[in-house]
Amino acid sequence: MKTITNYIEELKAMYGFNSYYKTMAYIGMTNQGWCKIKAGGGISDKNALRLAQALKIDPIEIMAISNALKAKNNEIKMVWLKLAKEKEVERKKAQEKNS
Repeated sequence: MKTITNYIEELKAMYGFNSYYKTMAYIGMTNQGWCKIKAGGGISDKNALRLAQALKIDPIEIMAISNALKAKNNEIKMVWLKLAKEKEVERKKAQEKNS
């Protein structure tokens, strides 16, 4: 399963940031937020939106991952993961088409 960490890594690479501090600051998040993400946590919808805008992807993809990570119920978690996967597949198909 993809996590928020994967998206932060993508952002760091995309903009050539040399630290997670700079990466998090770019989207208006703190180092405390990074610690939560590394521990496998989700992020707020506001931060998911900022991250998605920086990555130029549909915010629903990141919001779905984040909500899956926060879900208490496995059935709900699976619904969020399915949505996240659908959005990721759509994005990759669009990228391939534009290549």
